[in-house]
Amino acid sequence: MMGEEMIGQMPMLWRVFYSYSHRDAELRERLATYLAPLKQQKKIVEWHDRKIEPGADWEREISSQLDSTHLILLLVSEDFLASEYCFGVEVERALARLKRGEVRVAPILLKPCLWQESRFSELQILPRDAKAITSWASREEAFVDVANEIRKLVSEPPPSPAEPSSETSEGYRFDASLNLVRSQIRAYARLYERTRQRMPRSNDRTARMEQIFAQMRTLAAASYPLLDELANSPSPGEHLAAVAILQVFASEQSLPFLVRLVGSEKPFVGYQATRALRFAVGALDAHAHPQLLDAIQKAQAVLKSASVGFDTNRQTELRAAEQELQDIIKSLASPAASND
Repeated sequence: MMGEEMIGQMPMLWRVFYSYSHRDAELRERLATYLAPLKQQKKIVEWHDRKIEPGADWEREISSQLDSTHLILLLVSEDFLASEYCFGVEVERALARLKRGEVRVAPILLKPCLWQESRFSELQILPRDAKAITSWASREEAFVDVANEIRKLVSEPPPSPAEPSSETSEGYRFDASLNLVRSQIRAYARLYERTRQRMPRSNDRTARMEQIFAQMRTLAAASYPLLDELANSPSPGEHLAAVAILQVFASEQSLPFLVRLVGSEKPFVGYQATRALRFAVGALDAHAHPQLLDAIQKAQAVLKSASVGFDTNRQTELRAAEQELQDIIKSLASPAASND
């Protein structure tokens, strides 16, 4: 009986997965040294690809670990961002499980790099001041800082996989169809992100991103049920897919989301968000005009505070949207409109 009580009181073990470039193996091992007390206290158990046995199917093994882990540590460096497998497969699986609430994901900045351009740029990066570990005067202090953050995280119960819900056969068919759309939208989102990261800034890159966005818009009707999922994703590419929907179906509830993108996302996504706000001018009912006007003015204020002086496209769209909306409001308030 006493043994059963002790088992019931034991904290659940967090399974920790290291996603890293092999060129950063030494830094991964160093981080593991600082996390050793958590391992000794049975709070975490670690896994990385060096644990794969000779002759084992490494891709299947990694996939299995990714699907069962509780905490994924993304060890971010220029080599990590350049790795097709790390930045592609592992990050994609990590973010998919994160959206379902099945896992925690912690990016750890090992070396200076363009992590702000990554699809996980909206996640809280460690160290919290976004100063790369190798840039600290004392790497020991940097590792202690990161280890303390992970210690706090694993003091909570680990996340659990979502329970499968009972569905009707029609529901299953709908889910299957929606999964096809979801897969295609995510493919376009990844393509946009790869294009943005790998092509130099140029008219060719902009034209390519416009083509990808146009493909997203063709799926707007089919992907509309995914709007909230896409808007709440940490992926810039999926944010762009949400904007594509909102350029076809205006939504009063999504106005704060568009305002946030105007100033916080990269110029292409921010510009498309301003176009979605302008589309809403002619698409939303009159009762939503006050909220829409407020959103447009907030977006202008966000741009002004962000000092985006080099990019006039967003300001131009927002000024035009505000003028068009003001004209509509005045026309609706005129005596002629009242007599009609």
